[in-house]
Order: sequence, then structure tokens, then C-alpha cells
Amino acid sequence: MSKKAVNVSVVGCSLVDCVYAKVDFNSAAFKKYSSLQNGDGGLVPGQLVFMESLEKFSGVAADQMLAELTGNAAPSARNVGGPAVVAAINAAQLCSDYPVKVKFYGARGKDEGAELIEKILKQTPLDITNYQVADAPTPSTQVLSDPTYHNGKGERTFINVIGAANDYTPQQLGDEFFESDVLVFSATALMPPVHDNLTALLKRGKAAGKINMVATVFDFRNEMRDPVGRWPLGESDESYKYIDIMAVDWDEARRLSGEEELEKIVDFFASRGVSSMLITHGAKNFHVYSDGRLFNRTELSSWAVNELVNQDLAQYPERRGDTTGCGDNFAGGLLASLIMQLSEGKTAGELDMRTAAAWADASGGFACFCLGGTYIEKAPGEKYALVKRYCDYYLANQ
Repeated sequence: MSKKAVNVSVVGCSLVDCVYAKVDFNSAAFKKYSSLQNGDGGLVPGQLVFMESLEKFSGVAADQMLAELTGNAAPSARNVGGPAVVAAINAAQLCSDYPVKVKFYGARGKDEGAELIEKILKQTPLDITNYQVADAPTPSTQVLSDPTYHNGKGERTFINVIGAANDYTPQQLGDEFFESDVLVFSATALMPPVHDNLTALLKRGKAAGKINMVATVFDFRNEMRDPVGRWPLGESDESYKYIDIMAVDWDEARRLSGEEELEKIVDFFASRGVSSMLITHGAKNFHVYSDGRLFNRTELSSWAVNELVNQDLAQYPERRGDTTGCGDNFAGGLLASLIMQLSEGKTAGELDMRTAAAWADASGGFACFCLGGTYIEKAPGEKYALVKRYCDYYLANQ
């Protein structure tokens, strides 16, 4: 059977990740800069904070803080990061044998960081024609990674400089963005003008008959504004009824819904119209739900992460990277399976959630074997083969 062409538009966060792979979250330095209460600007394992907020919280300049936190070490790696672009790269790589175009929309500066990003992205199949250049710093994140945290499963903390993403507006998307079959809004909380207009953008996509996917990121801006109340997603809760598939981690799901229990969190999103969702929880089980409109009906269930990944990490410790980008690649694997199934001729209601979850889980697990979230292939199809091994194992054993 011939495969159908599928076009995908992705907008959201892209940045330079400076990864420090051996930071001790139990050290005196980390505790010195750790949060005392929600939204105060201090560091929290697994969460994101803006650099300017951390400087205000601590009263210490960024360079001095980083020197203390990292033991004055140089970054272990500098890579392309950001949930949107990393997910888009992963989907484009996994779909290399399909008639698919994945187009990225975002903003970068005119600096060394932008040059690094462009050099790396040109080694991937991602279309960056619409990746605009602005007169502002390229967004960046200092990624502090502790591989021993969570009993050796690892954790990261992110210190973000929002840069050019702060000036990227919905108008810059243009009409072409909405002509794709699948529209992805990813980590828009790190692109405030887009995030604050998300309801209208999702509504436009749905009115045009497109599939809307939303992948979230820790919304530190709204956490600072109100550490207790629910985070907004766009102009109103109307956003949710235009979302076909949502990828969200546990903390983000809690803060967006205002709920603490899994069933209540899922009911919040589902009752407001989200059709399908996957909720990740680090190295713990992830949660899956679909009402049957896009993916086949799947009752709320919790699925274990890939045991083959854990086996390989234990057997080949020299191959261990870090957990940076695991969630981003998880979302990219989910997107890739959506694209593959659409290209193979499946339509709304026929798409298989189990297959999509397997590709998502396998992608997130594979990210543990590289520093940073972006894997550079030696040849097209290389990553597909490597990730498919974990996907096949998952489908055979889940």
C-alpha cells in the first residue's frame, strides 16, 4: 500500500542546552539555591526556573551561581534543546521512510548559540525554513543533571534564558502554518506571546479541520504569578476542547488542572474536551487515556516504562547519557506514531493508542543514551532502527 503524504507544523521552544552531567542535588551549593516555597525563583529538581528569577531569589550573579553549582566545570555537552524542536527532530527522524515534512516555527538570535543550533539542525531532516532570526539573544538553558538522583534513575533542573522567544508573536506564524495536516504547539509557556493566545490558535486549527497536538512544559511564568491557582492555557479553558492529543508530565498536569489525584486530573482535561492524553511521570509509570475520537478508545490506565531500556542501562553503563530530553523525545515519538498511522491510511477513531504509546515510550527511553535530547544520525533511518528495537520489545511485553 502506498503511503500518504503528511505535513506537520510545529511551533514552540528551541534553544541551546548547556548540559552539566554531574551535579549533586544534595550538595551544599544546590541546597543554597533551592526553592523555599513554590514560585519563589529557587531551584527544584525536575522543574524549570528563569535565570533572572534565580538571580533575584539568590542575590547572586549567574556566573558565580553556575560556578558553585557545577564545581566550576565546563558543560559536558552543548546541544540543541527545547521541547518543541527536540520533539520535532525526533518525529522527522523516525518518519524518514515516510512521505512526511515536519516544519519548525520559532525564533533564534544572531549569536554563537544560533550558529550552533543551525549547524546541528542542518544534520537532521527537520525543515527550518520558518525558523526566524531576531535581534535578541538565542534562548538557552543551563541543564543541571544529577545521574544518581531517584536511586540512580537521574533527574535534571533547568535554568532558562527566554531570549528571542519572548518576542515571537502568533502573527509571525503566517497562514502556511495552518495548512499542515497536524499542528503541534509545544512548550509554548517558553514563548509567552504564543502561549497567551493559544486558545485562538487552537480554534483556528480545529476550524480548518486539522489535528491539534499540545505538549506542555513547566510554566514558571504563571507559577510565579500564582503558586496556588491553576495555570492558564491560552486565553481560557476553551483551549482544551480544541486539543486532539495532549502530552503532559505529572507536575504540569497537576498545575494545569488544579487536581492532585490521577482520576480527577484526567477528568478535568477530558470533561473540557481533550480527546486523548498521555501523562508522564519521569521513570515511573505513565498514564494513557483516549475517548475514541482520534485514537481508539482507551480507558484510563497506567503503563510501565520500557524494561529493556533499564536492562541496557544496567548492562552498558558506559553508554549512559542523561535524562535531558526524555520527555521531549517521548512527545516526539507520540507525534511520529500519529504521523506514521495517518500516512498508512488510518483515520480518526482508527489510530492505535497502544502503538503510539510504545513509540513514545521507546523514544523517551532511547534519549537516556545520549547527552542532551538531540541525537545526530550517521545516516537516515539509523534512529528509527535503534528506537524500533525498544518499541517492538514494549509491544511484545506490555
